[in-house]
Amino acid sequence: MSVNSNAYDAGIMALSGKDFADQFFAEENQVVHESDTVVLVLKKSDEINTFIDEILLTDYKKNVNPTVNVEDRAGYWWIKANGKIEVDCDEISELLGRNFNVYDFLVDVSSTIGRAYTLGNKFTITSELMGLDRKLEDYHA
Repeated sequence: MSVNSNAYDAGIMALSGKDFADQFFAEENQVVHESDTVVLVLKKSDEINTFIDEILLTDYKKNVNPTVNVEDRAGYWWIKANGKIEVDCDEISELLGRNFNVYDFLVDVSSTIGRAYTLGNKFTITSELMGLDRKLEDYHA
């Protein structure tokens, strides 16, 4: 069983068969729990692999969100974190040495859990309730 709470096979997901069913249907697990976990699933590509290796697992994980956990899931990257994952496509563009905008990034987004939005050349997935937990951002405000 993984000790990292953000790992794909952490907690109940590490169980199988009767152990999984017993845990899944246990009375204490029949209530909805609040969570600030977000998930971003990205299709592998040269650009996304570079983003994962050069930005997400280095500077972003050390300085922005240390809860980021990335797993290699065959043709996809499975990324899980607490709170928020923000992707600045200008940073990717600078790293690649060519234009890479948020629409290029969206081509490789396979799935998300959380509230996803784009603003300018950034893609964000967050657990915040936009307009309630945090003031809405707008270029024209």
